[in-house]
Amino acid sequence: MRLIPRDVIESYGYWAVLVGGVLEGETVFIAAGYAVSQDYLAPLPTFIAAVTGGSLGDFLYFTLGRLFGARLIRRFAFLRRLRARAVLFLRRWGRATAGLTRFAYGLRIILPMTIGAARFPGAAFILYNLIGSLAFAGVYLSVGYLFGETLEEVLGTVRRYEKPLLIGLAVAGAVVLGVREWRLYHRRSRRAGGPR
Repeated sequence: MRLIPRDVIESYGYWAVLVGGVLEGETVFIAAGYAVSQDYLAPLPTFIAAVTGGSLGDFLYFTLGRLFGARLIRRFAFLRRLRARAVLFLRRWGRATAGLTRFAYGLRIILPMTIGAARFPGAAFILYNLIGSLAFAGVYLSVGYLFGETLEEVLGTVRRYEKPLLIGLAVAGAVVLGVREWRLYHRRSRRAGGPR
């Protein structure tokens, strides 16, 4: 939090929490919880912004699914792959899926879209999703509030070793990519050459 001036957090913090809830959630809410613990933001408005942002984001994707779901899913291959997982989730949890949407990491966009495309009742979606958004905001704001200082200490320790860590990660990434490309190249050349 020291990187961002206090007056900027106080002026735009609630808007950042709202928009962060629409777009993502966890990271923004944890940071917001830490800001609350440091008295940069007030608890109740932060909680309201988090719940509102989460609910709005899910309802936006639900509405897109209701209006254009089948067309969007047919058009984008990655949505088709995720949709199969979303359908399994929906079959397993039924109406409760609308409340679990916030917690379904990796399915947070396609799940409400699939629910909308499945003609799930709008009022039921709003009710269950609001309950899920209340729980989600409570959990992640609390994590930031309770463990934010510990995280900052850990990050402060990590910053001292930032350059060697980044170089190590870059080298490891290059090695993994090189091995993968080498395997793919040899697999392709074996196929092209046929049986030997």
